[in-house]
This record gives sequence, C-alpha cells and structure tokens, in this order.
Amino acid sequence: MLRWLALAALVAAGCVSAADAQQYDPDKDFDMDTSNTHPVGIWSDRTTMWVADYTADKIFAYHMSNMSRDSSNDFPLHTDNADPYGIWSDRTTMWVSDFGDDKIFAYHMSNKSRDQPNDFNTLSGADNTSPAGLWSDGTTMWVADQLGSKIFAYHMSNKSRDQPKEFDVGYGPTGLWSDRTTMWVADTVPSKIYAYKTSDMSRDQPKDFTRYVSNTGAAGLWSDRTTMWVADTVSSKIYAYKMHPVPVASSPTVSPPRVFVYIPPPDTKPPTVKSVERAGNATTTDHILTWNVRFSESVRVGLAALHTNYTSVANATIPDLGMAHDTMLVDVPGAVTGGSVSVDIHHPITSGLLIELVAPDCTKFTIHNQTTTFLYKLRQPHDLGDLSGVGAAGQWTLHVDDHAKYWNGTLNGWTLELESEGVVEGGGRTHTITQYVAGPGNYTLSLDGFDIRDRAGNRLVDTDAAVNEPYHVVGAATRTCQAE
Repeated sequence: MLRWLALAALVAAGCVSAADAQQYDPDKDFDMDTSNTHPVGIWSDRTTMWVADYTADKIFAYHMSNMSRDSSNDFPLHTDNADPYGIWSDRTTMWVSDFGDDKIFAYHMSNKSRDQPNDFNTLSGADNTSPAGLWSDGTTMWVADQLGSKIFAYHMSNKSRDQPKEFDVGYGPTGLWSDRTTMWVADTVPSKIYAYKTSDMSRDQPKDFTRYVSNTGAAGLWSDRTTMWVADTVSSKIYAYKMHPVPVASSPTVSPPRVFVYIPPPDTKPPTVKSVERAGNATTTDHILTWNVRFSESVRVGLAALHTNYTSVANATIPDLGMAHDTMLVDVPGAVTGGSVSVDIHHPITSGLLIELVAPDCTKFTIHNQTTTFLYKLRQPHDLGDLSGVGAAGQWTLHVDDHAKYWNGTLNGWTLELESEGVVEGGGRTHTITQYVAGPGNYTLSLDGFDIRDRAGNRLVDTDAAVNEPYHVVGAATRTCQAE
C-alpha cells in the first residue's frame, strides 16, 4: 500500500505518466540480497529467479513465490567466468555470458557443474566483444552486445554465427527477452524497453514501455508473459512491469521523462595470473618453448620498444680456408627497428675474411667482405639498419669464412645489440607466450617486460608468476640458415 501511495505521489508530481503507473507493478519487485549489489542478467523457471552479479562473480537465487532468497540454488561460477552478465537456460543447461572474456559459459542445471561442450567460444572473432543479455528459442541464441550496439545471433547446434537473424540497435543493449513474436531489448540510456518484431527484426513501437523513474540502470530482462522483470544495477533491485497495462482514459501532459545514463563503477582491480602451463617442448630445429598463460580476465599483452644486448664468448677456431660459426638465441618478440653487431676476431689477414650475420628468417647481413686489412684484430661495430622489419626472436648466427691461405684465426666473441618494436597480441584471457632457449634444462617463464593490461587499462601486477619445468631436446643440435 505504501508503495502505491508513493507511486500515486509521483504521478501527481508529473514524474511518471498515468499509463506508466498502470504498467509498473511494485508488488512484484525483488529487493536484492545485501551481497547481490550489481544485478545484471536474470532468468527464471517460474519457481526460482536466478540473478547474475558481475561484481560478486556469482548467480544468486530467489523464490518467485515471495521474492525471498533461495541460497540453496545459487550458482558458484567457474573462476574463469569472472565477469558474468546475461543468463538464459533451457532448464537443462544454464548459459552465462562473460562481459570480459568475450565468451558464453555453460553449466549443468542439475548440479551447477561446467558443461564445456556447450560453451560459445568464438564471440570475439565475431566482433561480439561485450556480450551482455541472452535469449534463445532453442534454435538460435541472441546475444546483446552493449558496446557494439548490436544483437548478434548464433546457431545453438554448433555455436556458429546466424547473421540473417542479427540486427543493429541505436544504443547500448543490455537485456533480451522474447515471447517468440516480439523481442524486447533493454537499453542503458533512454528510460525505455524497446520492442522488435521477431519476424523481420523491425521496430514494434506500440509494444515499447517506459521504465519507472527509479529504474535507471536497466540490465537483464525476463518475463512469464504477464509480468516483465527488469534488473537494475544502480538500484540493486529488480523492477516488475505488467506486460499488458490497463488502458486509461487520458493522460495528463507531463514533462519529458528524465534520462539517466548508467555509468558502471570504475574498474580499479588489476588483472592477475591464474595459471601458467607449458604448451610445447622445444625442438633441435626451432628451440621454441611455448607457455599458455591464463589471466583472471580478458587482457591485451604488449611490449614497449625494447633495447637488448646479447654477448657470446665463442672462442672458436677459424680454420684455414674454412668456416667458424656461432649462434645466439634471442627471446624478444617484435620486429627489429635498429641495432648493431660487434665482432672480436684475431686473424693475421683479416682482408681474407667474409663475415656475415644471419637472422632467424635467414636474412643475411654482410659485416665484412675481404675489403680492409687489419693487423691481427677486427673489432668493429656495424649498424643493422638493413635488417629493419626482420623478426627479432629466434636463432641469430655469425659466420666467419676464411678465404686467405696459410693462416688460422680465432673468433673470440661477438655482441648483438637489438632494438625491437613493441608487439600487441589480440585480446583474450589466455595467451601463448614464446621463449627461445639454447638447450635442455629447467626454464622459468618471466612476464617482466610485458605490458599486460585489462580493458580498463589496469596493468598486471602479478609479474612474478612462473613455472620451473624441465624439457628435453631429442637428437643432435642443428642450425638453420647455415652458410655453405
């Protein structure tokens, strides 16, 4: 009674129209549990109402009969499903969209366990990078993309795109629900729930309804065809509306409805490393050791421009009319933007030497080609500008070819100084990190030097996450791009 008196006062004050007063049904509102502070997606089997909370990383349950808590039916989500938003179920499987991971996770309704074969894993590849509300007719899954202002569609059978059923909207869609004839779409800005015809996804304006004045942060939708419930992330509440309001004789002229823009609370929580596992052993040919790194949320992995030095004390004999070579393994990604190589060679007739540097992609750079005579020593830095654009990571080889008769020499050592550009990998929660290694042994992956940030720009602070595992190289060592 008190709620209706308050509503009557709002109508009298011109805050909400008489038609909206007929549509709003406060007796069916859900007040959220104190820990359920940011309700987003909602779905019900008509006995229980499940409510996703994107800050609690959990799905809360409530009795439909009296709107009270039903903690026995809560869903404790998988740790990877850290940004839950929309939910929908066919009563056997519960699907939960993850706003940060560009994915829809599936769970068994019977025991709340993961149902991975029913996951939707390819949303980011479809540009559906901010999945929110979900609704399905059992054949097609529609997914509201809040930042992309679009409703994407996917085949339930194989999780592939169903583009003919997609449609664009002119705002930030958050929630979806349909009676199979009309699809209602909640928005983030205008205080309205928009209606579309499912036959051709055209607008069905007569079926729009304006939200109650306090329902400013609309997110998920669900209806039993009599009442439409709208989750509100700002009010921490679920508002109820009559699907077919009682007509009124006339409506007083009122001021335009107040427009509220829902701005989510700032994300200040930095991402962390959830797991690191070795994905593959190095071989004698590529010397590449790969790791799969799983983060707590979707991140972008990048590198700032790097300046690195590699030095080898080769102490290798340069045989008369023969060749000496030495290799270095560079574990820095990105393309070379500059640098230099310095060699330390002892040879009586340096004018008879051909010295070449071979990059990982077999690009050759001539350092010295039988031109200048130095007495016994050749110590010169040489600019590597000609190698700009070559990938830095991998095996670099120095070849020293003796074309002068009668004398041996020594390759004492050499230094490779590289400047490489930063690289940015695609966004996601799992990234493959590559490390180039010299041979068998225990290697620790370090994320120092990587610039890893979430969507809000928070930088990874857990940079000391590492594993220390042995791996084995089988067979004799080989070198790629070896000069003849």
